[in-house]
Amino acid sequence: MTQPLFRLMLSAPLLALTALAAVPGSVDPGFTFRLTTSWADQPTGELSVAIQPGVGKIKVNAQQGGIDYPTLAPHGSSLNVTLIPAQPRSPFLVAKLLIPAKGDDFALIVGSLSASATSAWLLPSDLAQFPAGSTYVINRSANSIRIFIEEDSVIIEKGAFKLHPLVAKSRLVARLRIEALSGPTWTTTRSNRVIISPDQRMVLLIGPSQSNSEPFAISGVVDANSGSYLKPIPIKEAPPRPAQPAK
Repeated sequence: MTQPLFRLMLSAPLLALTALAAVPGSVDPGFTFRLTTSWADQPTGELSVAIQPGVGKIKVNAQQGGIDYPTLAPHGSSLNVTLIPAQPRSPFLVAKLLIPAKGDDFALIVGSLSASATSAWLLPSDLAQFPAGSTYVINRSANSIRIFIEEDSVIIEKGAFKLHPLVAKSRLVARLRIEALSGPTWTTTRSNRVIISPDQRMVLLIGPSQSNSEPFAISGVVDANSGSYLKPIPIKEAPPRPAQPAK
């Protein structure tokens, strides 16, 4: 059954990212990576991350629905994501994610699985691995899924993510079809249209969330200006000091 036209649009930033600062005893501050943090769904609390080994918890702000400008973060082997909900609930660990040894840019995508469960995924986000015009797909459904955009497809196991092979070279109103594996059979569960532009990147999350319990619901995060994404802070360079007032 064909659903209404599905279009992801980047809204005005709701929250700016808080700069990440190394703490005493952390890794060499020259060995860093760019990190963005984005909510795919309605935020359900504040977020903090702890980079292992040697970096304590750091609060971060996350934009909803958009990949914002990155900040430098100390490198490490893993990233622990903690959700700080409204009182009286206590903070709890959402996910422990491995940080690939290679890579300068990562996007931390956080989303709800239900009213009481949240998860997170760490995606390589440099333009070589996540080029403009392309789409990552995260499978948070209970099944393995196969995603078609136009004629290209990719199979994604439960809980995993993959880059879809289609890269738009011009603005495209593409056919999107989701198939789920049930036993030996692939069954179409959803059919939509999705707009892909050569100057944007998308992350699609397939599966239920707090706000939509459909088993193959679609949520998304958009980077609508991939050219500006890499500009703010070059790797291994500290941000410039603020201009000092004249004496």
